[in-house]
Amino acid sequence: MAVGPAQEVVSVADRRRLGLDAWPDTALGVVNDGGGKYRFFATGTPGLRPPQKVTVTSGTLSDPVADGVRSAQPVANVPSGYDYAGGGPVFRDARSGQVLEMLHLERPYGNDASKFYTELHLGRVDPKTGKVVRLGEIVRPHVDFTTAQKTQTTIDLGAPSFSVTRVGKISYLYVYFSDATADGAGRIAFTGLSVARAPITAVLAAAKRGKVSAWSKYQGGRWAQPALGGASADINAGRPMAWAPDVVRGAGRTIMVTGESPHDMVLSTSANGVNGWSTRHPLWRDPDFFDAYPTIVAGGSTPNAPGKTFFVYYTQWQSAEPDWSTARLMRRTVRCTQGTQATDVALVRYSNGARHQVTTGPAPAGFHEEGRWYLRSAQEPGTVPLYGCRNGRDDQFLYKSADCGGSQYAILQTEGWIYAKRPASPSVPLYRCHIAGLGDHFVSERPDCEAPGNADVAQEGLLGYALDH
Repeated sequence: MAVGPAQEVVSVADRRRLGLDAWPDTALGVVNDGGGKYRFFATGTPGLRPPQKVTVTSGTLSDPVADGVRSAQPVANVPSGYDYAGGGPVFRDARSGQVLEMLHLERPYGNDASKFYTELHLGRVDPKTGKVVRLGEIVRPHVDFTTAQKTQTTIDLGAPSFSVTRVGKISYLYVYFSDATADGAGRIAFTGLSVARAPITAVLAAAKRGKVSAWSKYQGGRWAQPALGGASADINAGRPMAWAPDVVRGAGRTIMVTGESPHDMVLSTSANGVNGWSTRHPLWRDPDFFDAYPTIVAGGSTPNAPGKTFFVYYTQWQSAEPDWSTARLMRRTVRCTQGTQATDVALVRYSNGARHQVTTGPAPAGFHEEGRWYLRSAQEPGTVPLYGCRNGRDDQFLYKSADCGGSQYAILQTEGWIYAKRPASPSVPLYRCHIAGLGDHFVSERPDCEAPGNADVAQEGLLGYALDH
């Protein structure tokens, strides 16, 4: 797996220009309109005050607001008692043209806005106007509102994407969330991951009549529990999440991206979307920022059905805690490299006269090239991955493990694959070097790091052998 660098696709200035105050406050829904154009659905809160509005923007995958805001309207048909009603992820039926939207509704416990109880509802979108009409509730936590209110425990099911999964001859919509339950003493616990589903044909037929069909939760190896308050199996036990996951189906597997903390995003897969989840692979880490609402998006006619390469979009607050004045929309490219043809990719050492950066990415502003070697773009026999990492604001370094050696370090990107032993092709050894007084890392072909006798420059080990053209 290769993960690309962070890309800003909607800046703070863009948001302000378009009046997108608290946006996007959910995962995204994406519809392909053809010709390289897409519609993006997410919740926004103008002026940071309710009512929330389902905001529809138009643009490209690299600029989701290129053509501006098409509509921004509150969800219609919301019952009393809810103080938040928003939506984001969508499912479009290619045959009928129906567009359904996942709705996130919150019931407050009192005056503290941070403590609430959520349910998942289904909405129907008017493709022409962007208006969303609530059809009804589809998933409710296992713990009831009254019990949760007594403990003042926030129950947040997120706003999950629709995952289309075929079982035998039937196609289902799956939705994933962290469920909540209470023991006999009223103590509330959360599952690592739970899932509910309904046949697509039943969902569409009911929506056409302005209603919702029955959904079922998976529990005890069966789909027998009602999604409205029924019990859930923990299908990812022992793996807590700090943020609601985004889970979609693509390339014959179910793919989950979730936050293990507000700073760490990880990826896991399952063959059937229920059992056998893989070890979570670190995607990126932003120690100084707060990341939320990951959304997996592919190009083409079905953006929620990714192939081997896809994007992960996410909201990033450029602060330790959520602060909408600093929010921007980001994305990363994730590429499954298994079975792909490897090519050479240039690893370049740059310097600005005071500090270094070594990367396969573009040259940093004000830096000039000092050396160039070549990695492989995918894993081959005898190669190991190499990751770009950062310590603090300025010290960029390379590491051979996806976690960069600790939670205090940022995970920037996958640089490529380096040979663990000298290959038959012309190659040179690359050593990681450190200038202690500056807190600056670089790489060198020389084991003395080009500074023999200098006690401030230390060699930190052999990274591997890079190709030398």
